[in-house]
Amino acid sequence: MMKVDQQKQFTLEFLQTYRAADEVELEHVQTTEAFIQAQPNPFDPLLPIGHITVSAILLDQAQENILFHHHLKLDRWLQFGGHIEPDQDRNTLQAAIRELMEETGLSVVAFGVVSGDPIDVDVHLIPARADFPAHPHHDLRYVFKLILPAKFDETSFKWIPIRELLAWEDPSIQRFAQKVHLLLTEL
Repeated sequence: MMKVDQQKQFTLEFLQTYRAADEVELEHVQTTEAFIQAQPNPFDPLLPIGHITVSAILLDQAQENILFHHHLKLDRWLQFGGHIEPDQDRNTLQAAIRELMEETGLSVVAFGVVSGDPIDVDVHLIPARADFPAHPHHDLRYVFKLILPAKFDETSFKWIPIRELLAWEDPSIQRFAQKVHLLLTEL
């Protein structure tokens, strides 16, 4: 379903005009650009040297909190996201929507897209598993807003205030929280 060459071109064009928040993110953008240019299919989730992934940052209806889930394999609270599925996704935005639906159980009518372009670009290392080596995820992060009320299991999901995320130890989460906060002040 995904036309790899078109998606590569679209993603490269986006990255070339993207304004990084700081030197760290600029390095992530440049690393991701070089990775895309060097790989025939940088979206392939089975590519052992890394691949493009997506994140879905979900705001509550009041636009004050972001929903996180407990990632079992990494044993951490994280935003939603994952791999692009070339046979299902037309582009990275559609992959983020699919991941959000799969991981929350929400229907597509329960949330809306806040920004059609990624709000953040991050490269992070995923630890090795028994069947796959450690590898980087070149992550494109999209923002969504809950439209319909929804309840989530509090052992697996939790709403975290954006103001708390601004002080988290993880600089990657801090950066996207700052960007979400800025985006909300501009709306």
